[in-house]
Amino acid sequence: MNVHTSPSVIKALQKLWVSLPVRAPNDGAEDPTQRQRDILESYCFALSEFSDEAIWATVDKLRAGKIEEASKNFCPKAPELASYVRAEQTRILASRRERQLPKPDLPAHDEEHRAKMLGLLRTLKRALAGDKEAQKTLEPWGWKP
Repeated sequence: MNVHTSPSVIKALQKLWVSLPVRAPNDGAEDPTQRQRDILESYCFALSEFSDEAIWATVDKLRAGKIEEASKNFCPKAPELASYVRAEQTRILASRRERQLPKPDLPAHDEEHRAKMLGLLRTLKRALAGDKEAQKTLEPWGWKP
């Protein structure tokens, strides 16, 4: 096999093929063992750019019938499996980026600040109701009647 593939990927493919057999055309190959090697090499080549995590997650979803568009009777061909794994890897990477976003540093608000904001909101409510004194109070914050 010319493609370097981790033992984990080969094990994932074996698990997949137990649940969903490969539909291989009978191309008249004389040596069934060589045919099996060729199939394995084809799948390993198609999956070579993906993480083991994405491959295993996709294999588990296929085995459980959780990919709606996938056959529930046969293993997808190598390029189709690669497409499913690509989508899963994209989902995994997006999830990681989401978790890595820095949390904004929000100031801790004390009771005094909360009381001030509550008063300002009450003034705004009165200003919206037409209270001229409240509207004048809000002019420094950009209130325009």
